[in-house]
Amino acid sequence: MEKVIVQAPATTSNLGPGFDIHGLALDLMYDIVEIVKTNGKGIQIEVEGVGANRISTIPKYNTAGRVALEFLKRYGKYGLKIKIIKGIPPGSGLGSSAASAAATSVGLNALFQAKLNNLDLTEIASKGEVASAGVAHADQVAASIYGGFIIVYSYKPLSVIAFPPPRNVEFALVVPQNIEKTTKQARAILPKKVALSNVINNLGACSLVTAGMILSNPELIGLGMNNDCIIEPVRSSLYPGFMKVKAAAINSGALGATLSGAGPTIIAVVNPFKTSAQEVSKAMKEAYESEGIMCKSYVCHATTGAKIINLT
Repeated sequence: MEKVIVQAPATTSNLGPGFDIHGLALDLMYDIVEIVKTNGKGIQIEVEGVGANRISTIPKYNTAGRVALEFLKRYGKYGLKIKIIKGIPPGSGLGSSAASAAATSVGLNALFQAKLNNLDLTEIASKGEVASAGVAHADQVAASIYGGFIIVYSYKPLSVIAFPPPRNVEFALVVPQNIEKTTKQARAILPKKVALSNVINNLGACSLVTAGMILSNPELIGLGMNNDCIIEPVRSSLYPGFMKVKAAAINSGALGATLSGAGPTIIAVVNPFKTSAQEVSKAMKEAYESEGIMCKSYVCHATTGAKIINLT
């Protein structure tokens, strides 16, 4: 095999209380990664598409590049040319860096005929996240690889369990266009110690999100999303208008709303049989823009994971 093209979906993570634990693949946007073996040595990276000018083409500073370096270290010395076509805006909280890493991991597994399973691919892809987040967190790369709803229930050793995409659940989102931040920045402000009572609260909220995803029950998902008392209160301070947008989502019928990943995107969960997700996303957009923050609104669903669209 000489060439592979992989498509990987956007993801949301945390879903409120599930910091570095919960992830969900979304049929919202996709990254496409094309990898070609070359006769030379080293890794060449080309980036085009949304936010391409913000992404380094130096392998160790690029999530796909770090994944490729890890594969070459394990499975042989090849020259590689990697073309990343960004559909997911960097720094949006929608797993932009994770999708590139996930697609590269899946693609190189096929190209090298390594026969790795999804957990192995997630472990390698998580190393790519060091380039953007400074740590090898696995929630969004796992969701982009496995698809559906995932739980990272251990990091040492890495352990993931995946569930099919929930049915009869819709998500409304607003993605700001003029807020720039990095995942490293959003992680740097997090508390190093938290009260036991807050941990107990978030464990309960995580349980609600998990039950809701497995049962395809948007009401339970919303209850859990609304009850993060550790991460959201800190990170929301980074984003003017967050509380106003969250209130607009709830007032227009959403069952829960929170930051998507590290933000600034805000995601709300909706029961489509009772509420129009389009109306929720419209209300969220109007609330953000009333604060002078231009944004785009979307409606999406959970989806399957990364897939190979060409292998030759």
